[in-house]
Amino acid sequence: MVAQRQRVRPRQDRAVQTRRLLLDTAVRILDRDGIDRLSTTAVTRAAHVSSGTFYRYFNDRAELLGVLREEAVRSISDDLMVSVVDALELDLDAALRLVVVTLVDGFERHRGVITALVNQLPAGNNANVLPEIEADLHRLASLLPRRHRPHLAPEQLEAVVFMLMGVLVSTCLRIALGRPAEVDREQLVDLTVAMIGAGLR
Repeated sequence: MVAQRQRVRPRQDRAVQTRRLLLDTAVRILDRDGIDRLSTTAVTRAAHVSSGTFYRYFNDRAELLGVLREEAVRSISDDLMVSVVDALELDLDAALRLVVVTLVDGFERHRGVITALVNQLPAGNNANVLPEIEADLHRLASLLPRRHRPHLAPEQLEAVVFMLMGVLVSTCLRIALGRPAEVDREQLVDLTVAMIGAGLR
């Protein structure tokens, strides 16, 4: 097996822009056509660059997808952190709604990348495709039950948070990626808030 070279992140403006062009082009292909149409050739053609330019920044399609995954996780986690802090000032239902909407919005914004990741796993939407998001949510969202259920013993609180955060991530993924066209998004958000709220109460 041939070892792959570790690519150095570009520092010069033009190199940074070229790398960004390749990433953004890949996202457009994923959003429009899905993972099956994403290839190094498709990216270089759509970006109007040579294959040599592509390989200057990425070893292959898998590495490109890995970078896109990291960017999606970072973006969603950053938004989640802001929402959870804001949610601490709200009543329970409003706090949960803010977190649910933030997650659904983030998953929708990165739909092409996340769908590509989901489609590569045997369990699909039921897989824990973004464990980092769930881990961040677990840490952050445990603040909400502590505020609204202060009398829970630590082990009870941990059990509640563990189960509900996994359900929350999975449900928000289903809303963002698999919602039937005839089903209203807000109705699904309301159901998720009610379901998670019932678990916390």
